Amino acid sequence: MSRTEHDVIGTIEIDDSKYYGINTARAVDNFKISGMTHDSDHIISITRLKEASAWANMEGGKLSKEKADAIIRACEMIISGKYHDQFVIDVFQAGAGTSYNMNANEVIANVALEILGRKKGEYSVIHPNDHVNMSQSTNDAYPTMMRMTVAMKTVRYLKELDDLVSSLGELSKRYRNEVKSGRTHLQDAAPVTLGLEFSAWKYALERDRKEMENSLDFLMELNIGGTAVGTGINTSPNFRKNVVSKIRDLTGMKFRESENLPGLMEFMTDFNRVMNAIEDLAIDLTKISNDIRLMYSGPGTGFHEITIPAVQQGSSIMPGKINPSIAECMNMICNSVAGSQTSTNLSSMAGQFELNVMMPNIDYEICRSIDIMTNGMHMFRTKLIDGIKPDSLSLKAHLSRSFGSAALLNPVLGYDQVALIVQESLKTGKPIKELAIATGKITEEKYNELMASGIPG
Repeated sequence: MSRTEHDVIGTIEIDDSKYYGINTARAVDNFKISGMTHDSDHIISITRLKEASAWANMEGGKLSKEKADAIIRACEMIISGKYHDQFVIDVFQAGAGTSYNMNANEVIANVALEILGRKKGEYSVIHPNDHVNMSQSTNDAYPTMMRMTVAMKTVRYLKELDDLVSSLGELSKRYRNEVKSGRTHLQDAAPVTLGLEFSAWKYALERDRKEMENSLDFLMELNIGGTAVGTGINTSPNFRKNVVSKIRDLTGMKFRESENLPGLMEFMTDFNRVMNAIEDLAIDLTKISNDIRLMYSGPGTGFHEITIPAVQQGSSIMPGKINPSIAECMNMICNSVAGSQTSTNLSSMAGQFELNVMMPNIDYEICRSIDIMTNGMHMFRTKLIDGIKPDSLSLKAHLSRSFGSAALLNPVLGYDQVALIVQESLKTGKPIKELAIATGKITEEKYNELMASGIPG
């Protein structure tokens, strides 16, 4: 069984089991691109926005209580998990997100019609544009949905980041006395401890968290109520104030009215601020992953200063090989985020006059980045970080052969003489200790005292 829907272009037959309408059907036919559709976070965000808008329009006296109640009930059903399969727009779609906004309007309208005992498509009773989209435009609804969705996803992101920071803190305490050779330029350097290295990682990620928190504050400002070009045409009385207030109630988040509606509509830089924070975390996690891969390298011909959990066999031909697979995966996730940063920058620069039509791509890149980083951090912590242990024998062996500790002799022997001692040790194989004492400028007791002073406490 089907129903006929029409628009200014013509008519389309739609299977009556579908809750979406003609605009969605056209978009599905037009944009067969990735096969990826908006996830449940997006569906909940756009539906909460429509619910808040229906309430605000009723408060403003523009939408009848009967229609508002039906729309609100429909939204609540969708938020609870129903009809999510009716949101079918590809993430690569018409500019500005018009297709997705129309998809939401049509599904909500048809669910509301059934609540009123009407048939799908009876738009004279509840119309997707006239009633569900009342006091809105895609141009203010879609970016508001984006802000709400990013804020929702970031709750999980920050939770995983906090857990990862906590795990690194535990490692820094547990191995604070595990002395090892430091390395700069991949060459021997002054001694450090394994715990000190973990504490540096923790500190970097804590700073990344602060950056994300600061950037998120910009997304709390909403431009809903600006409608088509930021001037607020066709809105109900007090719509802007009422809808933002209702969104705060529905989400429990501290959203606020925009100080300049056109400014938020035209410029997407707020999303770049968040994307920058995500990429900075990706940069730091890449460095950490690379350090882990180097420290685990071997076991026979590399550093092998740590052991890590074995999560899978590492080779289809070399038996017993265990690779740092989790760190490798984290590297690839971070590389992907770096690509998303570039794509987001290009799309944000593409705004023209009163609108940036590249919003769907910005939304896709930033939300995908948050999701894969959230899942990646969980994997990284539970399958790798929490299981790192020192290989104490390797640490001691490397420390005993390191030339980095020779820097501790500088205050007594001077830089130039120590440099000569290091070179002679490299050429002859004689221990630095023996060569230093042979100068007659330092006793064995003083040598041992200097070496002990270089061990981090």
